[in-house]
Amino acid sequence: MNRPCGTILGMRGLGFAMSIAWLAASGNALACACCTHEGQRNVGTVALDSGKREQIESLRFAARAKLFTGEADVETIGGIVAPSGAYDMAAAWQDKRLVLSFRDDKGRSGTLALTLPKSIAVFEVDPRNGSDSGQGPVLYKEWKLSVPAAATGVFAPGSGPRQTLTLIVQGHGNSCTDASDFTHWTLVMQGPKANFALFGEFVTNR
Repeated sequence: MNRPCGTILGMRGLGFAMSIAWLAASGNALACACCTHEGQRNVGTVALDSGKREQIESLRFAARAKLFTGEADVETIGGIVAPSGAYDMAAAWQDKRLVLSFRDDKGRSGTLALTLPKSIAVFEVDPRNGSDSGQGPVLYKEWKLSVPAAATGVFAPGSGPRQTLTLIVQGHGNSCTDASDFTHWTLVMQGPKANFALFGEFVTNR
């Protein structure tokens, strides 16, 4: 039995409309995987898997770093030979090791290096400051990597037992984190021999 052409076209149109609706629903579901919510918190220590490692290794450090001094004079900061308020800086990956090289305006230099640990501390929270991305509140984010300190040159006084070096990458974004979320970094040296912090920015494509 032949069906009228109008019936066939109607069925095809209905199928097309259902396909569009399914694609739209799928797109919304994918988008909502990255949505954020008021009061959201994601805080803990997780494995440094290949995805997070890839994001960290893709970060590009700007060529200038500053030494945190607060209210103190730069000369009083311990753990650094002839501390400087600012340094030229270069970052390079050597296998699983991030080497940060610093040089002051008088040519004094040193390195601080981190071997990637097996875990990473994650801090992603709604700061409740009214910011909104259109998919919910803009989260404040920190990823922290802590390892035994390795230091050379002007930073050599900070190398030794019980000295810890922590790289903190900082930024904002939604529930789907990638390298473009991170805009700033802080590097903290802690222990019985040296306590200081350097900070700077990432080069971003935003």
